[in-house]
Amino acid sequence: MLYNIESRIDCDIYTFDSIDLKIKCVENKDDVCVHINYNGYNPLLSMLCGGFESECDIDSISFKVKKESTEKDNSMYAIVEKGGLIGFVNEVYFFVMENDLENKLKESDKSVWTF
Repeated sequence: MLYNIESRIDCDIYTFDSIDLKIKCVENKDDVCVHINYNGYNPLLSMLCGGFESECDIDSISFKVKKESTEKDNSMYAIVEKGGLIGFVNEVYFFVMENDLENKLKESDKSVWTF
């Protein structure tokens, strides 16, 4: 298994064994808000610039991106249909493993959510 899932009252947190990657999933009515934390950073913008959306398209995984931020906070997250959540989580892991994201992350990508 690639990850462990910790179920909490308001979310599920996917924690990966091999890298410092945590994915927080908050369910809504028909979809799931997915927040990504990689080494303390939110890599979603760097992933989008690096072709993550195309990788998801190949596997028929669709998502939207929403950003709620101020000048100090970066809270960009993905919105995924419930049926595509596991595929999306796996795609995030493989994209992080296959790409050199550590060298692309900036101070402005610091993650704003904690556990």
